Amino acid sequence: MARYEPDPRVNFTRFDEGEGVLLHLETKSYYTLNATGVFIWEQLEAGRRTIEELVAALLDHYEVTQEEAERQVRAFLEELEREGLVERKE
Repeated sequence: MARYEPDPRVNFTRFDEGEGVLLHLETKSYYTLNATGVFIWEQLEAGRRTIEELVAALLDHYEVTQEEAERQVRAFLEELEREGLVERKE
């Protein structure tokens, strides 16, 4: 089962409005996160790192269907991986 781990070179800052930013310290690139992105990132930092764990957390926190939660988690993780913000471990 694949696990996703935040890259240690990424710095996360959450704002009061529920949004946040990720700053990759090596590339100097930053990425804005909406409230859902912040929630998923915080779950990754808390050790919930499989798609199944993240979907379950999203279902507990938001009023979404299983399919929507899974779609959001997969899309977010794919983007994070593409940008070098997380590493996928098999």
